[in-house]
Amino acid sequence: METLRLSTLAGLILGGLSFVQAVAPVPRTIAGNGHNATDTTAYRDHEPLGVATDIAMGNPFGVQPYGDDLLITTVSDHCVWQLSRETGELRRIAGNGQRGYSGDGGVATDARFDWPHEVRVDRTGNLFIADTRNHVIRRIDAVTRVVSTIGGTGVAGYGGDGGPAVEAMFNQPHSVVLDDAGGILVADTINHRVRRIDLVSGVVTTILGTGKNRLPRDGAVAANEPVLGPRSLAVDEASIWIALREGNSVWRIDRATATVHHVAGSGEKGYSREGESALASTFNGPKGLAIDAAGNLVISDTENQAIRYVDLKNDRVTTLTGGRVSDVTAKLSRPHGVAIDVGGKVIVGDSENHRVLEQ
Repeated sequence: METLRLSTLAGLILGGLSFVQAVAPVPRTIAGNGHNATDTTAYRDHEPLGVATDIAMGNPFGVQPYGDDLLITTVSDHCVWQLSRETGELRRIAGNGQRGYSGDGGVATDARFDWPHEVRVDRTGNLFIADTRNHVIRRIDAVTRVVSTIGGTGVAGYGGDGGPAVEAMFNQPHSVVLDDAGGILVADTINHRVRRIDLVSGVVTTILGTGKNRLPRDGAVAANEPVLGPRSLAVDEASIWIALREGNSVWRIDRATATVHHVAGSGEKGYSREGESALASTFNGPKGLAIDAAGNLVISDTENQAIRYVDLKNDRVTTLTGGRVSDVTAKLSRPHGVAIDVGGKVIVGDSENHRVLEQ
């Protein structure tokens, strides 16, 4: 079935669930053949690899538009891939398929990663990767393709605020996002903090979280508040958006006032009925987050096996695909990353189905 732009789909959602069920498209697979890949060594010398839907992918997590193409991270085989949207070909651009922490100073395809969870790209094409189980943030140069570590020592822990990020300690950073102000934000998940690395000075600071695993107070100064399991980040001009895995909710930091505000999810685990108001709604382990052109949220509600849409203007939460309307959409298996491409389509890392979807 032909896909629809997100703006069109959102309009259908606002018309009511029955209308969505009648016309909403079933997502199509754009990468992965449904089989898990745990080691790329058998095919790592054959690039481009071929048709993306014919290739086994090991738990695709992060998805990120890259011009007209798409970047995908896979955690079972510890790689980053580039999908050509024009040709449908998939090629490995980082990771050698073997788990580890090595390769800094060399080309990214020879390096070892350990659960690269998310990847982001800056305006000049440099890549930034949350190398989660190595407890570091890594960078791949746009021109040389050389990989380096810009944050973390490779040892799990917490420390180093106010000093060089490469001497600081992180604990399973799951998400990174560029703030368009010369920095990169890090969801330092197990440390219950959101941290910022200044890409000029290299200094790391904490902008949200005290290390205590509690929800913040709505409207309080972010730097003074705790936060519970920050897992995914997104940024727009006005806000830094944060999905909390253990906190089962979404919050934002107002970039003008540096205050934190409750956006969606009551904090209780659950699966709210369609059309529930944002703050009363329930999620279960949200692990992916994206912002559409209208400023509304697309959330990977991982343990509910669903992709949810939060219409902030109309204060409604609905399901795009999966979850309890899966009889007419896709049956997902612990989806993680979500993104919105240049055409307004929703991209989903359907992790344990070992595929990437487009809706």
